[in-house]
Amino acid sequence: MVQQVVRGRGSLNGGSMATLMQVLHMERPLLVCGPRMAEVFLRRTGMTLPTFSGYHPNPDLADCEAGAELYRQEGCDGVISLGGGSAMDTAKAVKALLLTGDMARVRTSDLPTDAYLPHIAIPGTAGTGAEATPFAVVYVDGQKLSLDHPQLLPEAVVLDSSLLDTLPEYHRKACAMDALSQGIESFWAKAATAESRVHAEKAIRDVVFNMSAYLSGDRDAQDAMLEAAYESGCAIRISRTTAAHAMSYQITKLLGPAHGHACMLTLPHLWAHLYESGAQREPLEKMAAMLGLPNGFYGSILLQGLLLEMGLDSRSLPEDAVLDALTDSVNAQRLGNHPEALSAEALRQIYADALTPMDWGTKEAALALWRQYGG
Repeated sequence: MVQQVVRGRGSLNGGSMATLMQVLHMERPLLVCGPRMAEVFLRRTGMTLPTFSGYHPNPDLADCEAGAELYRQEGCDGVISLGGGSAMDTAKAVKALLLTGDMARVRTSDLPTDAYLPHIAIPGTAGTGAEATPFAVVYVDGQKLSLDHPQLLPEAVVLDSSLLDTLPEYHRKACAMDALSQGIESFWAKAATAESRVHAEKAIRDVVFNMSAYLSGDRDAQDAMLEAAYESGCAIRISRTTAAHAMSYQITKLLGPAHGHACMLTLPHLWAHLYESGAQREPLEKMAAMLGLPNGFYGSILLQGLLLEMGLDSRSLPEDAVLDALTDSVNAQRLGNHPEALSAEALRQIYADALTPMDWGTKEAALALWRQYGG
């Protein structure tokens, strides 16, 4: 399905939304967002809609059932999600429940292919790319459940960079790292295609070349970062993600860094391991060339320099028990899409390298390279 995409600063306004809703045959959609974003939506559009805010940062499928029930009670005819990945994943799970009415079918992503329930996704962050994917992550009894079905791809997307104006600095950084990780992982994934690599390259370039201006509040850079996140979503929609994402979830759970930050901690070391193995250098050389680097060897150093420049490198090596728990947690299915086989010993060493403070010489070299090529 081809998404309808509305772009431009200020595009979340009454006229644009009314037109988009009319095109999608929506008169009374359910708005899925947090309380603050509900106020933003009302102020920008002048629309008062039934609103579901009763979800967690890690959406629970039981919460989504409450959203589906509100949809039915209010006689809604579509869904609008506004915010980060949690809002969009919740909206997708609500849609899945409404399409099937059967929790068992939702758990297996067994959705009807001929039903119509339109969803407009409006990202309030620049990172997850969830607006461009048919995936959602929800939790059932504390266990992660991944939904994946073409029906869950939002029918339309609104990219309004003014929604990024008030994001906290750490949130900006972590989300941008998620988009960059998705771009890089998509580019080197086993399931990569010519089309996914086009989207991935756009994501990588837009993050790296706009990062400094984005953090300084430049509006054009905000447009570019929001576009990068969308492109990263388009890329992984085709290729899926690889080891950095598979390794990230327990870093967040056990050690605290936000998701995108957690992905970027391991990514430079996965790059270095892949380069040293010599088995799959072609995607590394192509990404190095697009970033202006002499060869693929320097990619991992550039990424470490980016982490240092943004102050995201602070860490200390955890105890052996934590390293063991991290290693044991990795999703084997996502490792199957990584361009090289990674043993448990290799995973443990990559975790250890990612969580060990850099020595002085490595820091100096990495920062110098980032400031020459990325800064």
